[in-house]
Amino acid sequence: MPTLSSSFRRAAGAGALALALVAVSVAPATAEDGRSGSSSSVGEVAFDAVSGSLEQLPVGSTAALLGSVGSSDVPIVPMSVEEVGVPSEVDPSITETEFLGISRYDGPGDVYEYWSVQSAAMQRVVTVEVVRSRGEGAAPVMYMLDGVGAPEYSTGWNHVADIHEVMADENVHIVNPAGAFASFYSDWEKEDPVLGNHKWETFLTEELPAIVAAELDTNGRSAIAGNSMGAQAAMHLAAQHPDIYDAVIALSGNYSTLDPLGYQTVRLSVVTRGGDLDNMWGPRGSERWRYHDTISHPEKLRNTAVYMSAGNGDIGPEDPGEYGSEQHAMWFGIVLERGVNEATRKFSRALTDAGVTHRADYGTTGLHNWATFMRYFDDGWEYIKPALQN
Repeated sequence: MPTLSSSFRRAAGAGALALALVAVSVAPATAEDGRSGSSSSVGEVAFDAVSGSLEQLPVGSTAALLGSVGSSDVPIVPMSVEEVGVPSEVDPSITETEFLGISRYDGPGDVYEYWSVQSAAMQRVVTVEVVRSRGEGAAPVMYMLDGVGAPEYSTGWNHVADIHEVMADENVHIVNPAGAFASFYSDWEKEDPVLGNHKWETFLTEELPAIVAAELDTNGRSAIAGNSMGAQAAMHLAAQHPDIYDAVIALSGNYSTLDPLGYQTVRLSVVTRGGDLDNMWGPRGSERWRYHDTISHPEKLRNTAVYMSAGNGDIGPEDPGEYGSEQHAMWFGIVLERGVNEATRKFSRALTDAGVTHRADYGTTGLHNWATFMRYFDDGWEYIKPALQN
């Protein structure tokens, strides 16, 4: 059985999405061999062929690759489907949001507190991972969001990023909600039979802040940070709720839901985990899809400290160690990070055009993994920290 840490690393790679994108890139080649470009035939392509096609994929081509699909959906390759956990069942008797207490402690010196928070919006109990500031006096709060594989009882910010060590000398409270897998930390239109009842935007903006303010010594300022799926969600939440979030750090995210790259990223993240896309935001192009298309309204971030980063999809010295014995998964990391690099550059241009001051950093190497995410975290924190001081 893989360790918890290796599971988080593999989830950060989001192989399901990348494998489906690879299916698009190799489909023309299979057609030339006289075979169908259907999802079933793509699923039988030898991995050597897949890796060979990826090796030739230049930076800046992912959006064009998806654009060539047109209005069609990228096929779901059988071997791209991944199982995820299932959140606790909805309890209709839950009608009030309430802090139930600290369920357990973890980490060196039990620095991590695991809060049980009863959510009226989701009608279930949510685990929230908290690291109290070890500084003096009132402190700002940083909410931190996981990627697509976010499990129910802990987060990658603990088990991979060791955020308690990274922020040990900083006067800031760390608050990490758990169990948001494949949800995009959003309010879904309907409860999903597989992925559950997601009302994360309501939880994060209407329910949790009051509990945090009551339980922690805060200075009234807060930031939101995330990687991958969590980066996309963090940017959306910061834009829509500037009254709550003074700053945002987004590491390797995609900030559109409507362009081909953004739509297929969202779609595949949900569908390859067994979810029904219509249960999330309704039909493609609906008001809910437009609401989450942050690139359409960059001006909403005008009074927010905005930091974002991306690698470029070239293998660097740290990347092989992120995949251990599963070196083939590096190809997935290549495709994903090249995609978010394009998306980040596009969003940065939109912010500039809207007159929004921000910082965007790009690596000369780096795949879609925790090494790439955390390479830029310190710079992001230093950039946003002034916005969190009274």
